[in-house]
Amino acid sequence: MALNDPVEPEVEMERDFVRPFLATAGRTRSSLSDLRIETLVEATAKLEDGLRFEAARVAKLCREPNSVAEISAKLKIPLGAVKVIVGDLVGSNHVRTHKTIEGETPEDMQLISRLIAGVRKL
Repeated sequence: MALNDPVEPEVEMERDFVRPFLATAGRTRSSLSDLRIETLVEATAKLEDGLRFEAARVAKLCREPNSVAEISAKLKIPLGAVKVIVGDLVGSNHVRTHKTIEGETPEDMQLISRLIAGVRKL
């Protein structure tokens, strides 16, 4: 290849690819401040009607519970964009999130201790 030859793109973009800033309307932060990558997301009984693009794909995937990280990996959407989309879907009642155990309360610590004991028995 000579120096003056035009550079050919090595990777062709997917036709369905939507830039993350378009999917989130330019927003970079979720409306849910406690949304973590391990938070489980599950669709509600409300159908995906009225949802478009990535929001519809996320809601459909979450018919079975998936973590925020799994949604990002399975749908090939950046993690930050997934957090924004999930926040919007929670706001529109299309999905719900399950509380993540953080070990801050005595009940959480008891559950974590029981889980550790159960794993040790395996």
